[in-house]
Amino acid sequence: MTALLLTFAWAVPLSEREAGKVLDGGRDRGLLAHLDGKLGDEWTAAENFLASYTTPPRRRVLRKRRLAIRVGETGLPCELVVTWHPAYHAMTLVLAATITGAAADGPAAEFDLAIAILQSLQGRETSNGEKGLHGVYGEKTFPSLLKAVTHVFEDLTKGCDLTEGLGRKGWCVELRSHDGHPPAQRVAADPRPFYGMATSDEGWRFVPREVARDALGPSWGTRSFVAAYTMAGGIVCLNSKDSVYVEQQAELMRGPFGDAEPYFGIDSEIGGLDHGMLFILERVLIRMALADQWLASMKNTGSRTRLLRGSLDDILEMLHSVLPPEIDSLERRLVTSMGVERIIAQLDRQAEAMDEETRYAYENTVSARVTRLTVVTVVLTVVTLVLGVLQVLVSL
Repeated sequence: MTALLLTFAWAVPLSEREAGKVLDGGRDRGLLAHLDGKLGDEWTAAENFLASYTTPPRRRVLRKRRLAIRVGETGLPCELVVTWHPAYHAMTLVLAATITGAAADGPAAEFDLAIAILQSLQGRETSNGEKGLHGVYGEKTFPSLLKAVTHVFEDLTKGCDLTEGLGRKGWCVELRSHDGHPPAQRVAADPRPFYGMATSDEGWRFVPREVARDALGPSWGTRSFVAAYTMAGGIVCLNSKDSVYVEQQAELMRGPFGDAEPYFGIDSEIGGLDHGMLFILERVLIRMALADQWLASMKNTGSRTRLLRGSLDDILEMLHSVLPPEIDSLERRLVTSMGVERIIAQLDRQAEAMDEETRYAYENTVSARVTRLTVVTVVLTVVTLVLGVLQVLVSL
């Protein structure tokens, strides 16, 4: 059976004090719970194997039945994972949903439903009320999923006085099967639906195949059963990992290490968790959100901050991946596809301009001080000469 796993993520800068209000306050108000059970085990296995943190992220999940995705009377399974990343002082929200053939109706209907969900998460509203695609949070119904998630975000950040909202976003769509077949062949046969999910384009059926193929570009994958494509919106991935691979990896690990590596057995309903694609998406979005914060602070003339080269280096430091080298190559692709380099270049230009302004102000200050010291020196010299002359005249 093939399932379509959709994850949609947002990143927001968040201080340690604000993170305490969100995570601890969310727990105290019954909104958030610890990430445990099968979901927590899978997430832990993936992070332990793929990532290396000086300070690990703090992940929580919105309590069951508080948030729902509905198409008419049909509900789709979904989870909202809230994470604070202390190394970057930022928070991510990840909405994960699963679409199966049972939830869709008609040929390729799961693709159309995934694209509709992507559009709703970007703010497109239904005019059909509860008969259309809508979000539910608590007892309230919302015409778009973005509005439902925004209400969750506002509840979680109450009292934080954040100026940033859910601006920086991206998604990962994973088509999950278990037959072990090379998925790149499926994309080569008809790349249009994958292009549609990568761009949230509902008109994918009318896109020329060669246009869709060129837009997707070459695939990334370190296994024959994985193919990932990066675009401006995020990642589209096909994963056909089967039981043969899982058993073989377990056998290889038991020999030298005594136990199987839990990561290789992951069959998660969270799109992108396998192979670390979701971690990459989070990091890239965080980088963009932090860059946005710096740019906004520089444009705010009321509280303008002197951004020197050292400040820019703090953000550029995130370019050094903590992920394995083979996965780091996918991150570099996503950085290019999502335009991070363009944002960093803009930030670089702003930093250079502000450095130049700082140097100019410094030189003016030094020049003014030198001038004042020169004047004082001349005055003192004249006074000394006058006193000397008077002393001579008195002695006569």
